[in-house]
Amino acid sequence: MKEPRNPFRLRASEHIESDATFVRLFGPGILDLFQDGQNLWDKVQIVRSAPGGGKTSLLRLFTPAPLHTLHAYRGDEDCRELYQKMESLGIISDSGPTLLGVMLSCARTYSTLADLDLDQTRKDRLLFALLDARIILATLRGALALKKLSYPDHLNRIQITVAPTSPNLSLDISFPCSGKDLYDWATRQESIVCNALDSFIASSFDALSGQDNLISLELFKPNAIQYVGHPVAERVLFMLDDVQKLTARQRALLLERIIDSRSSIGIWISERFEALSTDEILSNGAIEGRDYERVIPLEEYWRRNKKKFEYLVLNIANRRAKSAADTEVGTFSSCLQNSLDGIEWQEKMSAALEIVRARVRHLAGSDPVFEEWISTREAFDGTPREKLLAWRTLEILIAREKGKSLRFDFAPLEAEDLEHKDDSAVKAAAELFLAEEFKLPYYFGPSRLSILASSNIQQFLSLAGDEFEEVVSAAVMKRSTDLPPDRQDAILRSAVDSQWQELPRRMQNGRDVRALLDAIGQFANWITYQPNAPYSPGVTGIAISMAEREQLRNPELLKRMPAYSKLAAVLASALAYNLLEPELDYRCKGERWMVLNLNRLLCLKFRLPLQYGGWKERSLKQLVDWLEQGFKQPSGASA
Repeated sequence: MKEPRNPFRLRASEHIESDATFVRLFGPGILDLFQDGQNLWDKVQIVRSAPGGGKTSLLRLFTPAPLHTLHAYRGDEDCRELYQKMESLGIISDSGPTLLGVMLSCARTYSTLADLDLDQTRKDRLLFALLDARIILATLRGALALKKLSYPDHLNRIQITVAPTSPNLSLDISFPCSGKDLYDWATRQESIVCNALDSFIASSFDALSGQDNLISLELFKPNAIQYVGHPVAERVLFMLDDVQKLTARQRALLLERIIDSRSSIGIWISERFEALSTDEILSNGAIEGRDYERVIPLEEYWRRNKKKFEYLVLNIANRRAKSAADTEVGTFSSCLQNSLDGIEWQEKMSAALEIVRARVRHLAGSDPVFEEWISTREAFDGTPREKLLAWRTLEILIAREKGKSLRFDFAPLEAEDLEHKDDSAVKAAAELFLAEEFKLPYYFGPSRLSILASSNIQQFLSLAGDEFEEVVSAAVMKRSTDLPPDRQDAILRSAVDSQWQELPRRMQNGRDVRALLDAIGQFANWITYQPNAPYSPGVTGIAISMAEREQLRNPELLKRMPAYSKLAAVLASALAYNLLEPELDYRCKGERWMVLNLNRLLCLKFRLPLQYGGWKERSLKQLVDWLEQGFKQPSGASA
């Protein structure tokens, strides 16, 4: 298959048809999720993320075709690291895959069962009947693929046994049986359900009683599915994808049955955060599991491991850039200029330096308190950009000193005082202020691009794809493929503007979510750009007290206060789509807070810094007002 012109546009796993392309583009760093000592097989693994978190790609990797492809290409430079990680997990060996991974999407048909004119118990039993049929068919297909046999032609070569300790199973076939016998049973079962669904006639289900649990969990223990007298694999892994497509009742029932079964096989469940209720999203339950399940919230994991995420996405980017058709650019990272110290920026920096230096001198006036600070800056030696940054930092520090309501010590401030106050946070604020005032690029370079992804792989690929499109165009025109900082900044600003316009159509409560985010962004911008940079480098989020968060989880209170109920739903939607990034139980000012950071892409929209940490507390009443009326900048009022 010919590689695409811009491989960054291949965002969803299902859009990458070639297994060879899939394993070459797969970023091995995501497997670090499983390198923290957690056992993959003793617990149910529940993988959650916002759309585009990488769940489906992760699950696909463990299916037979990609595993065989990875084994075949294990010596290639592009696949070596991935192979080694999979080998360390016991998934693959020199002789081939050791795992039978079975992946089934819950995106089709199942939710339709809820609309049938049947009693609830019958509908629940039919759900498990249909799931069982499709899991069985997917497992048989996977077993033949693992043994490089043809499906369904070679089903008679597979034997199904039931371990002696298994309970009596309610199938109208006897064991042991061939894969063909089980295939015929599952095909009939699926056909009965689907035909009845098409007709929507309740009597059509009379030939199918269904069951209360998943039979397939018992059928396919590793020693129970055999080929030429030996287990087809050392381990079996069931992976249910898109579980958020089920109805709330179906999802809850399925999770309950799977978790309570304490199955000896591996079971992974993949779902978007939107599957959770508002209460679950606003509670610890969204990120914590019980002792017999492990919940992996992907974005939360990457937020705790920022350097790992940067390595992951830049590795993916370099792989994709390398695979682009008719374009040789080396690595993607090398295409993104990462400095404003080039000669092309010197004139603009020098002109800005004169403006800022004059302004600082005017601000300090003839006050002897600042004489030594001014002299220290005059003696500072560096590039025009470094000098400009130093003077703008000094302007912030002088503004802070002059803004103090009580100053009893009028002794001159010494150079040591300046060195102590001139920390990285103030410098970062100064850089942001300069970019805003003099229209300098700020959002550029590989590292900031990875931060702008807000721990979401699809968000990164979308942004990187827009930049790489220009790289490819330059290569075709035989021009330099290095993207200058100002062009990177412009591309990213255009991208966020487009996504902002699309936001209401992408999600539930979209317009209300955008209204609240707009208020938070404007509020953060107002505080950030105050002359003394009070929360340097800036504010990028808000916080509500944990006590008020509990109010949003109180159903009785929400019934009495519709405005709070609406706010809870809007916050839940924003969290489910990774537009707000939560941090629970943050201790500050003698209280516990739920911090809600803006998605870093929204920081670009509202011209905010990308560092984490700056937030300002708000009450639920204030947030309700913002949701209804937007943010209105106070006149002369404190934040």
